[in-house]
Amino acid sequence: MPPHFPSNPDHGPHVAGPFHRHKSIHRILGGGKAADVLLWKNRNVSAGVLAGATLTWFLLDVVEYNAVPLLCQIAIFAMLAIFIASNAAQLFDRAPPRIPQVVISEHAFREMALTIHHKLEYAASPLYDIACGKDLKKFLMVVGSLLLLSVIGGSCSFTSLLYLGK
Repeated sequence: MPPHFPSNPDHGPHVAGPFHRHKSIHRILGGGKAADVLLWKNRNVSAGVLAGATLTWFLLDVVEYNAVPLLCQIAIFAMLAIFIASNAAQLFDRAPPRIPQVVISEHAFREMALTIHHKLEYAASPLYDIACGKDLKKFLMVVGSLLLLSVIGGSCSFTSLLYLGK
């Protein structure tokens, strides 16, 4: 005998489905971009998120790679890419790469957001100048420092480095 689901008096003769669900799954998940990613509405974005999460899991859990060297090597790669693009732009008479300005919302944490914004702006401008190749000595010092931090971070765990930083 098939299961019997009582009708909902608020919606007329409508018969509720299993678990008395009247909302779509997209709406239950919040209905935004996160729901689109989870439900594979945009295959490219969902595949990218899945690939990124899988790569992160593989590096940090399977290979037991530490987070600090990984972040340092990503920073080195980004600085090298900006350095090469900036210097190649001068050779081909093009504008150097434009890095978008960091904008932080002032809605919920106005004072904190302003403080973080000023500190990021203060720290990012010299790093951008170094990455663009305006001072080769500083560029090599930053890359060397990141390599050294990567080696130090590879020899101990991230939590140990956090305890040392306190």
